Formats: sequence, C-alpha cells, structure tokens
Amino acid sequence: MSSETESERDGGSSVAAMTAGMAAKLACSGVFVSGRGLAEVVAEDIRPLTPLAGDLEFKLDRAAGVVVARLHGASATALFRPGVGATLAVDGDLPALIRQADGLDLARRRGPRGFEAAPARDPAALERALDAAFAEAPARPGKQTRAVVVLQDGRLVAERYAPGFSPDTPMLGWSASKSVLGALVGALVDDGRLALDAPVLAPEWAAPDDPRREITVDHLLRMSSGLAFDEPYVPGSDSTTMLFERGDMAAYAAAKPLAAPPGRVWSYASGTTNLLSRTALLAAGGTMAACQKYAWERLFEPAGMTSAVFEPDARGVMVGSSYFYATARDWARFGQLHLDDGVSEGRRVLSRAWIDHVRAPAPAAPLGEYGGHFRLNGRAAPGSPARAFPDLPADMYFARGFGLQVVAVFPARRAVIVRLGWTLDDDAFDMNREFADLLASLEPARAAGVEKAS
Repeated sequence: MSSETESERDGGSSVAAMTAGMAAKLACSGVFVSGRGLAEVVAEDIRPLTPLAGDLEFKLDRAAGVVVARLHGASATALFRPGVGATLAVDGDLPALIRQADGLDLARRRGPRGFEAAPARDPAALERALDAAFAEAPARPGKQTRAVVVLQDGRLVAERYAPGFSPDTPMLGWSASKSVLGALVGALVDDGRLALDAPVLAPEWAAPDDPRREITVDHLLRMSSGLAFDEPYVPGSDSTTMLFERGDMAAYAAAKPLAAPPGRVWSYASGTTNLLSRTALLAAGGTMAACQKYAWERLFEPAGMTSAVFEPDARGVMVGSSYFYATARDWARFGQLHLDDGVSEGRRVLSRAWIDHVRAPAPAAPLGEYGGHFRLNGRAAPGSPARAFPDLPADMYFARGFGLQVVAVFPARRAVIVRLGWTLDDDAFDMNREFADLLASLEPARAAGVEKAS
C-alpha cells in the first residue's frame, strides 16, 4: 500500500484520500472492535502500511464511536456501530449510517465456548515451533506474529499471543474473510436461498445483451467471473479504491467490464467477493439487518464464533473481501467447522456437499491452487509435480489474508492451525516450514476420525 506518495490516482482521487480512508477505517476498527488504544493501532497497524503515517492527524470521539483521519487536506470518517463494527462514511452521512442499524439485534446469547486441552506428541518440539513462529530474525525483522492457535481433534494443543493481544482480542482477517463469506453463501445454498448455477442478479447488467449476465454464483465463488479488476494493494489499484474510497463496493466491482468470458479464466479479485457479498445480502433478506441476523443465527452462533464481527460498507453489504474480525480461537472454530465436514457440537451447520465443493479445485485455477473461496496446496508451477507447500499435506486447504492471516485445515492430520499477524514481507514468515514444524509435534491422526451428524 505504500509504493506511491504523490501522483493522482485513477478517477481523480488522491493518495491522500485513499490513505486517510485506510487510516480512519483501521483506527476505528482497532479501537472499537479489537479494544486497542489509538496510539497502538497507529504505530503497529497504520504506520507500517504508509510512509505518510507521520503526517496523519486523528480525532477520536469514543462516545459517538467516530474516528476522523486527516492528511494533506483530505479527510475520512469511520463510524462504529455495535455488532457490525466500523464503516467508512464515504459520503459523510453519519445519520444515515446510524439509521441503517436501527432495530438491529445481534445480542450474543451464548458466551465463548471453551476448548478441551490436548497434549502434543512432543511438547519440547511444540515449544520450539511456537518460539520460531514468533521470533524475529535480526537480519530480516517484520514477522510480527500476533497469535497462534493449534487444534487437533477439536482440542486445544497450543495457543500463544504477542504482547498486547489475548484470547479476547478480535483480529482482522483481511482476505481470510473471503472464506467466511463463502461459508455464509454455503448456508444460503444449503437453505435453498441461492443456487450455484443461477445467474448473478446485478442492476448494472440490466441490458438483455450484457454478456455479464452469464456470470453465475459459482463463477464468483471460484474467482472465475471474468470481470476486470486490479487487485494489488497499492495506491490507485481497484482494491484500494474500492475498500477505502467507495461506499458501495459491489457496485464498484459490478461496473467493471469483462476481461474474459465467465468461467474461463481464474483471476483472484476482492471485487468478485464483494459482488458475492451483495448477492448474499439479497438472498438473506435484502437489508443489512436481515443479512447480519441471518449470518449470526445461521453460521456464527451455531459454530461457536461468538466474537464474530463482519463489517459492512456504507451500503450495508458485508465487506466479504476483507473485513471480518474474530478472536484467534473463533478463527480456529471456523477451521474446525470445516475440518468436521460442516458439523459443530453435533449440529450440522454446513452440508458435506458444500465442504467438498469449496475444497475441490476450481476448474479454471491453473495450478489447482484455489477452490471455492479457499486456497489449496496446489502445484508450485505449471507442469510441476511439486506442491506450493511441499512439506505440508496435499489435502491442506486454507483461508489466507494480507499480513499472513491464515486458517489452515489439515483433514488427514485432524488439525487446524491459525496464525494471525501483521507481516508485510511474506518471506519473513515461512508458512511451509513453520506449519510443518507445528504439525510434526502433534499426535498421529486417529484412524476413525470424529463422529459427524447426518
């Protein structure tokens, strides 16, 4: 996000406007969702993302739940609303955002579920692996691991946090949020409210001859919509413009032209997910309140994810691409839900068919590296028999987000590993080696697995 500092951005918006939007949003979420201090969020989250951090000015109104960020004449405001987190008030209409949440009841009816503890096969090896997961290399600092949770057979084998974080700290998933949005779509499909092969209903494509009308729900789920979208997180890209300067993110993505016929080309795009988010909202009742209520009652509460906060844009649509917050333990529960083929505490939440679908390679993904809003351990390169993560099981599938937020599911090992952090240099955290060391310390997988509800 820090490669430019002056030039005018696409659409006439400036780097200053984008940076102010990013800063206001992260600061508001960090303070009101994660419960951290503003100075801490600015120093640890915002400053590493932009060389302009030193010029940013912040105004925090705790009573109103508002954060304003100003930079070089640009200003951005974010509003916190209980239950749904922080939203950028792109058009400056705070009263409209407040009214949008009227009548929204997301009372958490259950407290956090505990985990039964389980021993590691090799406790000393586990401690070494945890130490390595948090250790900063003197020659290449920047790992910034904040949390690691390891489950096996649904039991807690290991848990560790960096200073300033705890089991009670909701943490941002960035693009790991995409997998959570995918699970919400799965619930809607299982309930008959959505069909994978149904065309996506988008008002932007109302003309009968618009070729985008051929895009289906499954094309979105498998990142094969064919829509043009510039993903890199740099000033001026579609992703940063959409996230930090647009109030209706799905509309921004839907306005893009086709770059390829639907279903033919795999192209990872946050805009695709936010189109899927709008599709989910419409299927769940058409309003922010209805969609949030459905997500809580149908997915988060049954899965035990009582810290879940899925932040919406100003239109009220969950920002499925990027803005899901949960504690590390609840991220682990999300992984466990998938490990147990969609069952949580004996209750079926997602169908086996859905779990199988999201972990099957997308037809258009060239290396078998992507399923249905989950990443897979695909090939390292075209024509190569080697996997991208050669020391990790072939059946691993995982949610992954910017900063190396990872929720990895290992079916053959009956294990889930969650790693959350703020790693801007991917090479600072070797997921292949670090996760392999954690897995090596665990007990061998039981042959029978766990009993699942029908």
